[in-house]
Amino acid sequence: MAYILYILRKRCLGRSVRMSNSFMLKSWAEFFFIVVLVIGFLISVRMGSAVMSYFTITLCGMMAGRIAYEQKNKIKMPYYIIMIGFLIGYLLGSFYGHTIVIVILFLLGAILSYNLHDKHIIKSKLF
Repeated sequence: MAYILYILRKRCLGRSVRMSNSFMLKSWAEFFFIVVLVIGFLISVRMGSAVMSYFTITLCGMMAGRIAYEQKNKIKMPYYIIMIGFLIGYLLGSFYGHTIVIVILFLLGAILSYNLHDKHIIKSKLF
Protein backbone atom coordinates (compact mmCIF):
# COMPACT_ATOMS: atom_id res chain seq x y z
CA MET A 1 0.00 0.00 0.00
CA ALA A 2 2.85 2.35 0.80
CA TYR A 3 4.29 1.71 -2.64
CA ILE A 4 0.96 2.57 -4.28
CA LEU A 5 0.76 5.82 -2.33
CA TYR A 6 4.36 6.59 -3.31
CA ILE A 7 3.56 6.03 -7.00
CA LEU A 8 0.39 8.16 -6.75
CA ARG A 9 2.27 10.96 -5.04
CA LYS A 10 5.08 10.89 -7.60
CA ARG A 11 2.64 10.73 -10.48
CA CYS A 12 0.17 13.36 -9.31
CA LEU A 13 2.55 15.80 -7.66
CA GLY A 14 5.20 15.63 -10.36
CA ARG A 15 6.03 18.62 -12.52
CA SER A 16 4.65 17.04 -15.68
CA VAL A 17 1.03 16.87 -14.45
CA ARG A 18 -0.27 20.36 -13.73
CA MET A 19 -4.02 19.84 -13.47
CA SER A 20 -3.78 16.96 -11.02
CA ASN A 21 -1.13 18.86 -9.10
CA SER A 22 -3.61 21.54 -8.10
CA PHE A 23 -6.32 18.91 -7.54
CA MET A 24 -4.13 16.88 -5.19
CA LEU A 25 -3.02 19.92 -3.23
CA LYS A 26 -6.55 21.27 -2.76
CA SER A 27 -8.57 18.11 -2.19
CA TRP A 28 -6.22 15.35 -1.14
CA ALA A 29 -8.54 14.23 1.68
CA GLU A 30 -11.41 13.56 -0.73
CA PHE A 31 -9.10 11.67 -3.07
CA PHE A 32 -7.83 9.41 -0.30
CA PHE A 33 -11.40 9.05 1.02
CA ILE A 34 -12.30 7.35 -2.26
CA VAL A 35 -9.08 5.32 -2.32
CA VAL A 36 -9.53 3.91 1.19
CA LEU A 37 -13.26 3.42 0.58
CA VAL A 38 -12.38 1.07 -2.28
CA ILE A 39 -9.64 -0.60 -0.22
CA GLY A 40 -12.06 -1.13 2.68
CA PHE A 41 -14.63 -2.59 0.31
CA LEU A 42 -12.10 -5.00 -1.22
CA ILE A 43 -10.80 -6.12 2.18
CA SER A 44 -14.28 -6.80 3.53
CA VAL A 45 -15.37 -8.71 0.42
CA ARG A 46 -12.44 -11.08 0.94
CA MET A 47 -13.54 -12.00 4.48
CA GLY A 48 -15.12 -15.43 4.61
CA SER A 49 -16.77 -15.33 8.02
CA ALA A 50 -18.05 -12.94 10.65
CA VAL A 51 -15.19 -13.79 13.00
CA MET A 52 -12.58 -12.86 10.39
CA SER A 53 -14.50 -9.71 9.59
CA TYR A 54 -14.63 -8.70 13.25
CA PHE A 55 -10.94 -9.45 13.76
CA THR A 56 -9.93 -7.49 10.68
CA ILE A 57 -12.02 -4.43 11.52
CA THR A 58 -10.62 -4.39 15.06
CA LEU A 59 -7.07 -4.36 13.68
CA CYS A 60 -8.01 -1.63 11.21
CA GLY A 61 -9.51 0.35 14.08
CA MET A 62 -6.26 -0.02 15.98
CA MET A 63 -4.36 1.36 12.99
CA ALA A 64 -6.82 4.25 12.83
CA GLY A 65 -6.18 4.93 16.52
CA ARG A 66 -2.44 5.06 15.84
CA ILE A 67 -2.98 7.57 13.04
CA ALA A 68 -5.26 9.65 15.29
CA TYR A 69 -2.57 9.64 17.99
CA GLU A 70 0.11 10.76 15.54
CA GLN A 71 -2.12 13.62 14.39
CA LYS A 72 -3.33 14.74 17.82
CA ASN A 73 -1.50 18.10 17.67
CA LYS A 74 -1.88 18.61 13.92
CA ILE A 75 -4.70 18.87 11.41
CA LYS A 76 -7.33 16.34 12.44
CA MET A 77 -10.43 16.55 10.27
CA PRO A 78 -9.03 15.27 6.94
CA TYR A 79 -7.65 12.17 8.64
CA TYR A 80 -10.98 11.47 10.31
CA ILE A 81 -12.71 11.84 6.94
CA ILE A 82 -10.31 9.27 5.48
CA MET A 83 -10.92 6.88 8.40
CA ILE A 84 -14.68 7.22 7.95
CA GLY A 85 -14.20 6.48 4.26
CA PHE A 86 -12.48 3.22 5.09
CA LEU A 87 -15.22 2.28 7.54
CA ILE A 88 -17.96 3.06 4.99
CA GLY A 89 -16.19 0.98 2.34
CA TYR A 90 -15.78 -1.89 4.78
CA LEU A 91 -19.45 -1.73 5.73
CA LEU A 92 -20.54 -1.70 2.09
CA GLY A 93 -18.61 -4.87 1.32
CA SER A 94 -19.34 -6.69 4.55
CA PHE A 95 -21.56 -9.70 3.88
CA TYR A 96 -20.82 -11.41 7.19
CA GLY A 97 -21.44 -9.84 10.56
CA HIS A 98 -23.68 -7.07 11.82
CA THR A 99 -22.96 -3.50 10.87
CA ILE A 100 -23.43 -2.18 14.41
CA VAL A 101 -20.93 -4.71 15.77
CA ILE A 102 -18.44 -3.76 13.04
CA VAL A 103 -18.73 -0.05 13.86
CA ILE A 104 -18.40 -0.70 17.61
CA LEU A 105 -15.33 -2.92 17.13
CA PHE A 106 -13.71 -0.31 14.87
CA LEU A 107 -14.29 2.41 17.45
CA LEU A 108 -13.14 0.21 20.35
CA GLY A 109 -9.96 -0.72 18.46
CA ALA A 110 -9.27 2.95 17.68
CA ILE A 111 -9.85 4.05 21.28
CA LEU A 112 -7.75 1.19 22.67
CA SER A 113 -4.84 1.91 20.34
CA TYR A 114 -5.01 5.66 20.97
CA ASN A 115 -4.93 5.15 24.75
CA LEU A 116 -2.09 2.61 24.56
CA HIS A 117 -0.03 5.03 22.48
CA ASP A 118 -0.93 7.93 24.76
CA LYS A 119 0.25 6.04 27.87
CA HIS A 120 3.42 4.98 25.99
CA ILE A 121 2.64 1.28 26.39
CA ILE A 122 2.95 0.92 22.62
CA LYS A 123 5.70 2.88 20.92
CA SER A 124 5.79 3.19 17.16
CA LYS A 125 8.41 4.62 14.87
CA LEU A 126 7.92 6.59 11.72
CA PHE A 127 9.92 5.33 8.79
